[in-house]
Amino acid sequence: MTYIDYISPFVWHTGMILEFIGIFIVAISAFTVLVRVCQKGYTQQTIRAEFAQRIIFGLEFVIAADILLASVASDLMQVSRLGGIVLIRVVLGYALRKEAGIK
Repeated sequence: MTYIDYISPFVWHTGMILEFIGIFIVAISAFTVLVRVCQKGYTQQTIRAEFAQRIIFGLEFVIAADILLASVASDLMQVSRLGGIVLIRVVLGYALRKEAGIK
């Protein structure tokens, strides 16, 4: 066995943990925004901007996880699929940044 055979499970588990952290951040953000919608004192614009910032933060964890998982992919099909997913997520993050007014 080579050192890659030893490192691959660690990288894969780390990628999965990062993915779950990103999903957790987005889920908690959605719940927080739903609570804020019901409260007075928050405008739609501030809620949208805050929600976009939180989604972007969670999305960065998910993109990092995809990059790690692509590094231990076993064949070209997995790499291309993960590359497509990363591309979609990067474009989504860019669009969210534009809408939220983040530079």
